Parts: sequence; structure tokens; C-alpha cells
Amino acid sequence: MAISALLVAVVGVVAAGCQLSDIVSVDVPSDIRKSVGVEGRVSLSEAEDVWSDWQSFVKRNTEKFDRETQESYELLGFISTATDIAITSANSATPAFPGGAMLVGLLSGAAGLFLKKPGTDKVIAKEKEDSYNAGVKKAEELAKMIDSIGETDGTA
Repeated sequence: MAISALLVAVVGVVAAGCQLSDIVSVDVPSDIRKSVGVEGRVSLSEAEDVWSDWQSFVKRNTEKFDRETQESYELLGFISTATDIAITSANSATPAFPGGAMLVGLLSGAAGLFLKKPGTDKVIAKEKEDSYNAGVKKAEELAKMIDSIGETDGTA
């Protein structure tokens, strides 16, 4: 009995000297691990740093994707304008040579293959919103998990 009490006392003293949140691990999804460069076990005390890195990663890449998309739309606008100018110029010059009207028609049809379809902007915006919402939902789940573990650990 005395040995058991002594063993419990020693374990209690050792546990009290340790930060229990270093002992408890957090299951970080593999995609998040890859994104923030985390390998191996993540303790509860490290989870906040991983969480901050993840939020920074999402924000940085969302802004980069948005910037790249806007630049692509600007390029598309430039190409569309240049194409319209070229077609207008070609239409005025077509009567000057035989088969010109057919050539302009073919070129116009080919150019139409590269233009946005109606509703493309809405589809892209919806995909961006869905992706963002999924990231926020996952982030909230992870935050709740960290909070609940912190409450049971007594560090929160």
C-alpha cells in the first residue's frame, strides 16, 4: 500500500512538473501539415503556432490567387479589346479582296472559342466562396478541438 501511494505521489509530482499540453498530441490533417511544413507529432502546446501558420498560409494564398485571377481578367479584357479592334478593321477591309468576308467569319469564330462563356464569373466566384467557406469551417473545427483539449488539460 505504501509503495502504491509513493508511486502515485511520484507520478503526480512528475506530471505537475511537466506541462501536460506537451504530452497531449493533436491530429493535424496531412494537407495542413504539408502546407505549413510540419512533420512528426504536434503537441497541444505547439498547435497554436501550427494554427497561426495555417491561417497565414490560407490568407497569403487566397490573396495571391485573387491577384492572379484579377490579372488574368485584365489580360482577357485587353485581348478582347484588341480582337474587337482587329475584327472591326478587317470588316472594313474585306471588300477589297476576294474571300475576305469568309476569312473574317472564320477568324471571328476562332476568336469566339477563347472568350468567356456567360456565367463564368459567377461560377468562379462561387468556387472561391465555397473554398473559402470550407477553409473557415475546417479552421473553426480545429479551433474548437484545441479549445476543448485545452479545457480538459487545464491550460486554457
